[in-house]
Amino acid sequence: MEKKNIQINLKDFPSELHFALTGANIFDSSCHSNADVLYSDLGYYIKMDAKGMLKDEAALTEHFSMRGMGAEFVCYLSVDKDYLVTREVTGEDMTHYIDEPERLCEVLAGALRELHERPLDGVLVSFRQRLYLESTSGDFCAGNYDEWVLTKRFHIGSKQEAWEIVQVNKHRLKCDTLIHGDACLPNLIMENGRFKSFIDFSLAGAGDRHIDLYWAIWSLKYNLGTEEYTDRFLNAYGRENVDEEMLRLVAAFELFG
Repeated sequence: MEKKNIQINLKDFPSELHFALTGANIFDSSCHSNADVLYSDLGYYIKMDAKGMLKDEAALTEHFSMRGMGAEFVCYLSVDKDYLVTREVTGEDMTHYIDEPERLCEVLAGALRELHERPLDGVLVSFRQRLYLESTSGDFCAGNYDEWVLTKRFHIGSKQEAWEIVQVNKHRLKCDTLIHGDACLPNLIMENGRFKSFIDFSLAGAGDRHIDLYWAIWSLKYNLGTEEYTDRFLNAYGRENVDEEMLRLVAAFELFG
């Protein structure tokens, strides 16, 4: 993740956060979301968004942290805006292992299989899953249609076809699994060649396992530049738990994302 060194004024931050900022070098580590993210070289990430916007993510971050599958949750404040503080996870994200694609597939599959076997424990419904149903409840002519999320494997030729797939099959979308919601390589951390932690839980929660599997497949293709390793990944995850038609349904939902 790219970081840009910046200067801050401590007075702009609640006193409860000064422990993570005082005397530190501060970097802007924001990415594609609307939230701002700061990195403190004392070993903290501080995510900031409008008041109330990080409440669910904070709860999910704490959930993953307490179960040893996420960055350490430090605190959540909702004052002038929302602040979510987590500890830095040592290691490197999975994009650093693309020169070992076979190993990458095995570790990625193992991490997702372990996650999907965890109990839900009353966790919130994934925001991504909620978005699916909202984005496909109106007229197919309205809203977005983004083909960049599609891979050749799923053979969806048009907006009309994607809409029909969703309308006929959306009742099959389950909400019985703890998912990450954005299981792309940058959101999984490895250390010494082994999976260590997930990061970024804004789309996590209860949902359908095929959402994670779809984004893992997409990310492997995007980062490796080929779909050659898709089957290796799915075999490592366990074919008995994979429904190709459900993967195609997730692809259709994503086209309207």
